[in-house]
Amino acid sequence: MKEKGVKRQASSKNIVYAILISVIVILAILALTGEELDLSLFLKLPFQWILGALLLYLIALSINALRTLLLLRAFGIKFKYSYAFTNNLLMQYFNNITPFAAGGQPFQIYDLTKKGIDVTTAAAVIVSRYVMTNIAILTLAIFFLPKYWRSFLNIPGIGILAFLGAFFTFALLVLLTTLSYSRKLLTRLVDLLVKPKFLRKLFAKWLNCEPDEVRERLLKNFEEFNYYMHFIWRKGPHYMFVDVGLAILFSMVFKFILYFLIIGLSKTSGKPVTASFLDVWGVQELLFLVAFYVPTPGASGALEAGLFFMLKDAVPKDLIAISVTLWRLLTYHFVIVVGSLVFFIQQVRRGKNTKAKIDT
Repeated sequence: MKEKGVKRQASSKNIVYAILISVIVILAILALTGEELDLSLFLKLPFQWILGALLLYLIALSINALRTLLLLRAFGIKFKYSYAFTNNLLMQYFNNITPFAAGGQPFQIYDLTKKGIDVTTAAAVIVSRYVMTNIAILTLAIFFLPKYWRSFLNIPGIGILAFLGAFFTFALLVLLTTLSYSRKLLTRLVDLLVKPKFLRKLFAKWLNCEPDEVRERLLKNFEEFNYYMHFIWRKGPHYMFVDVGLAILFSMVFKFILYFLIIGLSKTSGKPVTASFLDVWGVQELLFLVAFYVPTPGASGALEAGLFFMLKDAVPKDLIAISVTLWRLLTYHFVIVVGSLVFFIQQVRRGKNTKAKIDT
């Protein structure tokens, strides 16, 4: 991912667009609650519940940071935990502001290359983590789907997207895994990619080479990637199994944030809640399966609406509306604000370091 591409993704236009869609949907959800809505609950909720939700989010990010560190160590690469934490915070930031929540992994590769890691190694680390994440997502989806698929289908359009999402996630997982470990299929893929002339020209521009050199360059890069994926597996399958376990743990902690806020508001308002943590976790897991196929930045709008419609029968409408609003403010809008600040500081520091090297 080139630096100009990173800065373009972090443009103010993308950020405003992401926040605007989410805010509009949240306001619509609050309006749907009608007379049941008690806005004073925002102020009545004790502040320790907000701090608790933020702490849970920090724990979730810490788990993701640990995943990155463990995979890097498989290559003998060591970084400080603070760097891995910042890298994962900015991954979430770029996911939040890019369509289809697709900007996080490319940013991580870009960021690792800026730390001196060659692009092939960085891609192998991030793609292997992405593969393990998808295995965790599919495992959880298989667990939750039988119980919640009926309520999922009640949301217009979303139910079909869920099954399409599951299918495409599975297909992508099989494709990435196969390409990661099969040189023969990699060669066939390269041949397909370079066959159209316009694609050869595009790859030539991207790889900074002549069109006739594209196939050789791509094969070299893919073979290196294939080698590093084999290297991770030879280093020990336990790296993969631990990563899947940590991915499931991350999901559980992150999805617990919404339930934590629901319980806090229930205790504050005195209104009972029949939904269990497994209910709230399961609904979120299925919605996040669809998130990567929603064209809005960070799947804004779809997640808020889906949570409201799927949980409104188990949680009082006003409580779920306020809970979703707070949850989105803390794990989406707040991350965009903090991420923008962290990214700006990071770019300024790198600019100064680059200038200092040139001067010397």
